[in-house]
Amino acid sequence: MKKGNRLPERLYALAMWGVSAVFAVFLVGLGGLVINDLPRHSENVAFAPVYPADLQKRSQALREARSALNAEREMDRIRLDAARSAASNAKESFQAWIDTRKATTDPRQDTELIARTHTLEQFQNAAHEAERRIEELDRKQIENDRARAALSEERDAAEEAYRPIYARQVLAAQLRVFLLRLAFTLPLLLIAIWLVLRQRKSAYWPLYRGFVLASLYAFFFELVPYLPSYGGYIRYGVGAALTILVCIVLIRNMQAYLARRRLAEAESEKERRQRVDREQAYAKIDRKICPDCDRPLVLAEGLETNFCVHCGLTLYEHCGICQTRNLAFNRFCMSCGSKEIGHAGLACAGQPVETREEDADDSHHSYHPDHN
Repeated sequence: MKKGNRLPERLYALAMWGVSAVFAVFLVGLGGLVINDLPRHSENVAFAPVYPADLQKRSQALREARSALNAEREMDRIRLDAARSAASNAKESFQAWIDTRKATTDPRQDTELIARTHTLEQFQNAAHEAERRIEELDRKQIENDRARAALSEERDAAEEAYRPIYARQVLAAQLRVFLLRLAFTLPLLLIAIWLVLRQRKSAYWPLYRGFVLASLYAFFFELVPYLPSYGGYIRYGVGAALTILVCIVLIRNMQAYLARRRLAEAESEKERRQRVDREQAYAKIDRKICPDCDRPLVLAEGLETNFCVHCGLTLYEHCGICQTRNLAFNRFCMSCGSKEIGHAGLACAGQPVETREEDADDSHHSYHPDHN
């Protein structure tokens, strides 16, 4: 914001920036509704490899067989625990009976000894049979695991063969999404560029500025993230191309600026002063910069800096009435209010010169190019 502007002008500039921001927000919201209706990255592309025809059936059969083996093994484990417990109890009972038999040495008990021995062997055989069945089930589970591993390898091979096809489908979907968004965003960008180049001085520039801000948002947040990557080549390539383009534009603008400065410095001091905007002159002199050539002002201690040593532009002049030192861009003397300041009556480009009624007929107040 220009420092020398009137308070209403500064408030107006702030209000216009507010209008631009609000207009941009509404445009961004409206554009977001349109963008949200467009498809997004690969959301409709399913990973659907072609598996062997009977792969699903074999996989289901193996899962069912493994479940049955687990259930049967659990039952055999229960039987084994029961047989071991019964064998242990029978062995303890048999051992107690043997001790009793040795103590009594009754030969009539030989028949019972044989019966008890046969019962103990049956319990032990039942435990051994349960262990054998569990070992057989474990062997079947190992075979089942091997078959399932083979099926998993077949599935992985089918998925690996399908992966390039899927990648091409995703890339095609990404490209379609990007082209749809580009078809929406590119016209906005072209219009925004045209507005910046041709309509910056328009009275409706605050609205145009809001449109430009919304277009920049659409470009950086709605288009760039959906640019296909191709492993990063496209994004880095586009970034490099945009960097080169920006560099070329900056170099050409700088060359054009330097050419304009050379032409401007060839003009007379009066013509250059007429071209300088008064408010910009105040702000630049306050920052110790020449309002015309934009070079730093050379200041010497104890000396008044009345001219730019680079381009010769007059910066300060003395009032012809009270001899007060004024900025050369003042329209009136800050001490006596006189217009007797050499170039003070010059307005900035496109602005009329304000005059006081009592000075309207004073022809001796006109500017003289040699006046200091």
